[in-house]
Amino acid sequence: MQNSLFAYEVTSEPNKALITTPERFERLIRWLSTRDKLVIDYETSGLLWARGAESIGMGLGSWDDQGRLWCAYVPYRHRTNEGQLPFEMVAPALKALLSNNALKIAHNIKFEDHFSRREGWVINGPRYDTIVACRLYDENRFAELEYRAETDMGKKDARRWNTKLHGHIQNLANGLGLGVKAYLAQCGYAETAIQLCGQYCCTDIENTALLYQFYENGGLSQKYSRICPTEMRLTEILCTMEENGLPIDQKYLSGVKWSVEDAKVKIEAQLNQFLGGFKVKFGSDDEVRDLLWNRMGLRWEKRTKKNKLSVDNEVLSEFASNNAVCALLIKWRDADKLCTTYTQSILDMLDSKGVLHSSFQQLGTVSGRLSCQDPNFQNFPCDDDDRAVAFSGKKLEDGGIDPWSIHRAFPVRQPGWVRLFPDYSQIELRVIAYYSGDPVMVDAYTHDEDIHARTAKEISALTGKDCPRRVAKITNFGISYGIGDKGLSVQSGVSLEDAALFLKAFFARYTGVAQYRDQLCQRAKAQNGEWTNIFGRTRRIPELLSPEFWQVKRAERQMMSSAISGTAAELTKESLVRIDDWIKQSGLPVLLCNTVHDEIQIDCPKEIMMVVAKAVKERMEYYPEFAPIPIKVDIKYSEKTWADKTKLKGV
Repeated sequence: MQNSLFAYEVTSEPNKALITTPERFERLIRWLSTRDKLVIDYETSGLLWARGAESIGMGLGSWDDQGRLWCAYVPYRHRTNEGQLPFEMVAPALKALLSNNALKIAHNIKFEDHFSRREGWVINGPRYDTIVACRLYDENRFAELEYRAETDMGKKDARRWNTKLHGHIQNLANGLGLGVKAYLAQCGYAETAIQLCGQYCCTDIENTALLYQFYENGGLSQKYSRICPTEMRLTEILCTMEENGLPIDQKYLSGVKWSVEDAKVKIEAQLNQFLGGFKVKFGSDDEVRDLLWNRMGLRWEKRTKKNKLSVDNEVLSEFASNNAVCALLIKWRDADKLCTTYTQSILDMLDSKGVLHSSFQQLGTVSGRLSCQDPNFQNFPCDDDDRAVAFSGKKLEDGGIDPWSIHRAFPVRQPGWVRLFPDYSQIELRVIAYYSGDPVMVDAYTHDEDIHARTAKEISALTGKDCPRRVAKITNFGISYGIGDKGLSVQSGVSLEDAALFLKAFFARYTGVAQYRDQLCQRAKAQNGEWTNIFGRTRRIPELLSPEFWQVKRAERQMMSSAISGTAAELTKESLVRIDDWIKQSGLPVLLCNTVHDEIQIDCPKEIMMVVAKAVKERMEYYPEFAPIPIKVDIKYSEKTWADKTKLKGV
């Protein structure tokens, strides 16, 4: 880097530049264009890229030929009446810089990608996300940039400018009578002093660049040679999925909201009638607890993490069959959640075109599973059979319609298109079968048997009691997270005695599963609480070595769950990359738009549906390393809404 660019700086650190003149901007761009690595970081007017937020300046950084790091901030949309560069002047050069083949490095590059796309710019070339890398380095620590610079590298001044900037923002928020969170949602950093924001951004660039060097000098990409390329590619794919979004039928969803609110009022009236004149805020756990325990004399043992008596739906369900108030409280909560979480909140999240853009999180779970927020599709309520029968006289499987279905608010993208729903079949059980080598499970899967029917048969034979398929299904899926007697009893409706009997019989028959569970934890304990799955991801649970018995038992359940669900997650992630590669190569109008648990959702014109389905199925199932366990994908499709999906034949 030519020293002249940094020789007369207004920043206080010699390797950091605030670029506010055309001449210095041109010199910066010329130099960065010769670099094979580019560190980037936007400052923005808010976080909601789909609802009006935009970039206000860009941080850029790289290393010179002597290995020295240089950082710069280019402001162009601050609302402070300070000197900055016109956006129209910097835009062509920044666009060209992002589109070259240099390695692009950022901490949460998906965020930078969204704001680049807002400007019509493309982040081209390979990419490296230090927020992904930091969780591969240690998944048990927070992923915040300054925190990782402090804890991973020991950088003591990592958050100095962060603290100064946010003190400034606190003053700005106070001046408008707002809290910091509300102020940032409204203004972002657009009204912060440019020099202070520039120092902050340059420090972010520095922290990101140093973390990149730290992880790569330590051989992280080599250690995770299969995981790392997938995760880095996913930052682009998930960004595209979020950009594609899901159209929402606003009229329908508003109708559901009003209908549910009306039902909620009626439930409240019924509750008030039962309670006489006693007033209760039904959304307050403290008041519900007081009502049930002190006024109604009900007794139970379950407690919250804060050691208060729990009043969750599990507790209410224990009394609901003989207590009308508890039964109505469950109905009230269901209606309240539909009103707040699944109707109005979704309507509030839409962009100007009525499209919902959720946020997929690669770091949402320590096991590596993808998660989702705003909204969380994984928590969406299923359509309800009872409501369907009451409304249409038919069960869901017979074509009945739940009038409060949230999935029905998600129509296909446009006329003539369909949505495909390829879904891994019993993937966690197949992973258990692979890792454990249990002969009964292996036999069932290699002969394409119904594993739940097989389990029901095995348990019934051993116990002499009829174990229904639905109970066997709950037992099978519960193994991965350590389901116990009480959990099985509550979920399946069988007695606690039968639940204990069924679980004992399960492990007596599926001996390989029990042995694998024990061996997995023993191997992890012998390796300082670490275990690595077939894809190469390491899970670290130091509590396995705790002297406290209860901590060890909880850690063992966590390790089993991480091994199973984490491995299943790798298939979904790697398959997303394979599918995206195929979409790009085919040139067909195919859009990845969502993923929920082990299901991927894909939009395409109906006339190419079979071509797409076959290509997707092939790429999702081809994992020969799991032999002899076959990986199987079932595909459904819909020409109407998410709620109307049906099995696709011929694939």
